[in-house]
Amino acid sequence: MDRSKWLNRRLTREHALEVHFQLGLRAYDEGDLYGLKRHRAALALLPRGGGHDSLEFLALDWRTLWLEGQRPEAVEVARELVLRFPDDADAVLELAQILVDLEQTDEAIEVLVRGTADNPADVELWYELGLAAERGERYDLRKTAFGHVWRLEHDVQPTHRLWLSEQRFMTIVEETLARLPPPARAALGNVAILVEDYPESWIVDSEIGDPRILGLFDGPTRAEEQSISVVPQQPSRITLYRYNIERSCRSAEEAEEQIGITVLHEIGHYLGLDEDALHARGLG
Repeated sequence: MDRSKWLNRRLTREHALEVHFQLGLRAYDEGDLYGLKRHRAALALLPRGGGHDSLEFLALDWRTLWLEGQRPEAVEVARELVLRFPDDADAVLELAQILVDLEQTDEAIEVLVRGTADNPADVELWYELGLAAERGERYDLRKTAFGHVWRLEHDVQPTHRLWLSEQRFMTIVEETLARLPPPARAALGNVAILVEDYPESWIVDSEIGDPRILGLFDGPTRAEEQSISVVPQQPSRITLYRYNIERSCRSAEEAEEQIGITVLHEIGHYLGLDEDALHARGLG
């Protein structure tokens, strides 16, 4: 066969595989079982690179089973996918996440421990391991995993920077404060609001643990400041972490909205609200 024709066929086949795979993933995200099955069937017919043994087919296969309500069968296919393609970090993440959804946290941790050994530079695997370890109350492992996340991310800007200037950042903070009811605004007193790029390393060693927190309230609450039995050791302050906020968003507009939510979340902590109360108010 002419080499140019062979190359064109190969590129066409690879393009078809990628298109059906991406459309299948979109169908899954939309809960479209019929569309997902259609793209899975198309992958099964592709020779050399497609077929029932391909990474893409298996990834759509477990999703099909999941939408059909066949959860144990879906997990088995996801396990097979990781077994065949241990270097594919996405496959490891997906298996771990569905195991967590099924409350099989211990197995999820085992999967992620193996995944980080095979992919030691993949920060998402380390982060998911930290979350799973926290869920399983394995705090030494959580510290180790989040420590890797901190070291991998601390000096690295987000891959897709939104480039909100610090001035714009603070303008959004000020606008958020201006919208507070007067009593809440008055209650803030001299609470300082700071902007930093990324948390310091002590976060990993603390009860917080998570190096990807978007903001942090630190210091005495409003009630503690007003109590005669409590002597504050430091002033209250709210810190916003710019890189983490940008990493969590897909656009500058979304980042601006998240800044406002984070400010209100941390003010809520200052006023004495816990995480459950903040989530109930849409400020989780």
